[in-house]
Amino acid sequence: MESNSSGRPQSPETALSFDDLYREYGDRILNVLFRFTSREQVARDLLQDVFLKVYENMDSFEQRSQVYTWIYRIAVNHALNHLKRERRTVWVDLMDESLGELLRHDSVELPGFGGLGSARPDVEAENNEMAQLARESVDSLPPKFKIPFVLFKDEQMSYADIATVLDISLSAVESRIHRARKILMKKLGPLIR
Repeated sequence: MESNSSGRPQSPETALSFDDLYREYGDRILNVLFRFTSREQVARDLLQDVFLKVYENMDSFEQRSQVYTWIYRIAVNHALNHLKRERRTVWVDLMDESLGELLRHDSVELPGFGGLGSARPDVEAENNEMAQLARESVDSLPPKFKIPFVLFKDEQMSYADIATVLDISLSAVESRIHRARKILMKKLGPLIR
């Protein structure tokens, strides 16, 4: 093993250096943290904490997963701990996605969802109202269901990656995402035809 200028031992994969890891993954991790907190300054503070943990634990990284997955897991756990401390959860901005796409049901369509920049103000207002209802509905999900759903839908992570990050079984991921969809369909069903 090599040592860096501080004398900390480094494995070949972490020999990229802490600076390289921060440069390569910092923005992606910041984005993840922002999606959980919805506040830029809080996300930046958490990012510093996450990379402090990465630095402190670089020599214990066992390379059973990719470096990004390891850092991502630290970030998700740190964000969850932060949200627990605040005793509230915040949903990610849905970025003008239709509710049908949010729920990933091929047969689900929303009335009036004609895409971005609709020429009709009434359709646009209806879209904004539905997006707000969707955000509130996802925000109200228990964290146990919300977190895997957000990681799958927003971060586009595979079920296997979610299982690794959350340290739960693949069947638990499948069950929780299915349950989140079921809860959302029940709450939002009247809006969907």
